[in-house]
Amino acid sequence: MKNTIIIILTIIFSLMKHGYTQCGIETFQCKNGDCIKSELLCDGQADCKDSSDETVVECTKAEIICPNYAFRCSYGACVDGDVTCNGIQDCIDNSDETLSRCTGISSNMSSSASCRKDQFTCANGHCIDKSSLCDGKADCADNSDETYMQCGSIICPNFSFRCAYGACIDGDLKCNGVENCADGSDEDPVKCKYTTGTTSTPPPITQRPIPPISSKFCIVPPKPENGYWKLHKSYCCDMQAGQVCNDCDVAQGTRLEPGQELIYKCNPGYKLSKDTRPFCSLQGKWVNIPECKEIRCKGLESASTGVSCRRNGGYTPCSNPVPGTEAILFCRNGYKEQTNFASSRVTCNKNGEWSPNPIQCIPACGVLPVQYTPTIVNGAPANISEFPWHATLYRAENSFAPKRFICGATIIHERLLITAAHCVYDEVAQKLDDASKFYIVTGNIFQDYDSPLHNNITVKKAKVKHIYYHCDRYRGLSGNYENDIAILEVTPSLTLSNRLVPVCLDSKDEIKLENGMYGKVAGFGKTASGEFSAMLQQITVPYVSYSMCKHSSIVPETGQVLITNDKFCAGYVNGSSVCNGDSGGGLIFSSNTLWYLKGIVSVTISKTTGGSTTCNSDTYSLYTQVSNHLLWIQDIILSIDQQSLLPVCPT
Repeated sequence: MKNTIIIILTIIFSLMKHGYTQCGIETFQCKNGDCIKSELLCDGQADCKDSSDETVVECTKAEIICPNYAFRCSYGACVDGDVTCNGIQDCIDNSDETLSRCTGISSNMSSSASCRKDQFTCANGHCIDKSSLCDGKADCADNSDETYMQCGSIICPNFSFRCAYGACIDGDLKCNGVENCADGSDEDPVKCKYTTGTTSTPPPITQRPIPPISSKFCIVPPKPENGYWKLHKSYCCDMQAGQVCNDCDVAQGTRLEPGQELIYKCNPGYKLSKDTRPFCSLQGKWVNIPECKEIRCKGLESASTGVSCRRNGGYTPCSNPVPGTEAILFCRNGYKEQTNFASSRVTCNKNGEWSPNPIQCIPACGVLPVQYTPTIVNGAPANISEFPWHATLYRAENSFAPKRFICGATIIHERLLITAAHCVYDEVAQKLDDASKFYIVTGNIFQDYDSPLHNNITVKKAKVKHIYYHCDRYRGLSGNYENDIAILEVTPSLTLSNRLVPVCLDSKDEIKLENGMYGKVAGFGKTASGEFSAMLQQITVPYVSYSMCKHSSIVPETGQVLITNDKFCAGYVNGSSVCNGDSGGGLIFSSNTLWYLKGIVSVTISKTTGGSTTCNSDTYSLYTQVSNHLLWIQDIILSIDQQSLLPVCPT
């Protein structure tokens, strides 16, 4: 909660001491050059983007005086005395919530049952070494070891620099361009004489509304719709005389002086649009006037979660429910309930929150449709229900150009697919191709992007939004296709169902590939005639030991060994093999009825006959081992789920 408190100061003294700022009178200039209203200085909340309005340097100046009814934060700001220990951070350093009366820790205790004599007890009860107290660095999670209360009375050695709140740091650290005091006072521009050009910026004027020198006033505003306000109790009676005061009513048309505050409250079923306290400014205008908005809970329905709602015994829409609405949730096809203590039956409470916490539905992986019975036939046409995670990658110069089939891919998330890096890499230019040139189709058994034979129920299309790959390690052909793996982020997100399912990732690497194990792969790869298959094909292939794989991965014409540290072999030498065009597809293995992605089709050895190159189906194929890249894959999935930025490869 932001609380505006009248601070008594002498403007004449401020003007003489500081002069005018580039922001003008009745404003404060932040260190970054921004301007804010002077009444927002040292009010407990950072109004400057760089937080320079809430520092010990500014808030402990002589002209910043807190009224008797206010609480002074550890760094000097003033907030309403009623807000201490209310569970809300009103001081920027949280010192209003770390008082001994808030935490239950006695103020004269130097140690507790859990802290040794050589340790300091933080306000939250945690222990730190006493040598870390007042050293400029906050070692307590609540910063209680670096406050004016703890450090204001200590004596610093002659060779040290004293921070504005009292901590001691090495004198050589002053003005070195790095903030070594917890409040940044060792890098104060005035002390360090920093300049941003040929002209220096004068220190800011620190002024607040002062009723005696203003001829302007505010007319009390109308009552808010669905709410009311009262005058702050400090203006209703003489608190300094020991009177017990309450917020009071004021008649319409009453004139209030600058600095006077109103307390807004809403009727049941409504809440304030912002946590601010309105006050009368020096210009005679009300600042921070809130509205009373109806309390609603956020909608719970999504692509993964279905919901039905009831209120007062009848069904009601779930889009923007009011308190008292009960919601019953379920996970849609293709999703499952995340294992935790959440509930599938929740109620919208009076604060506009669902209680208890609603279930979270996550993609169900590696599950085949119930009606499917697996078959093992090498080179046979694939039923798409056998590979509900398979996708096809296409490339086009622009959105109007024909989409040309490139590779296979595998769904691992509603927004992410895995393929081979060489499918999206420009070998000539030695760089990643433009993501906007790639397109994805899922649920298709016919190769053509716009085939009239596509099943419109199962076939879905998306565009590639971003491509992630090992830009610092992948070198294509010159690197023997090591780290031949890429992740495609698509838009729009895929709508998962029992027909469109992500494959499982063996996150603990529990499935160890051994001789005698068989996996499956699907694709539109070239046939023995050298043409891409028009229909999706599947093949079941055995895992091949490393020694046999290494011997077979030598290119006869050049002697080049294609196997690298992140590769393994699978396949036959009898004419059944994956081929060009199968690249990027996933090699999957079954464990406990679930299917896991263990390899990505990477390299096949071709043969040249009559001047043309065709697939050599009499050699093993090399697959990128997914387990070697699991941490990288999981980092990307986590970043996508948390909507955080990922490092971008240089272009």
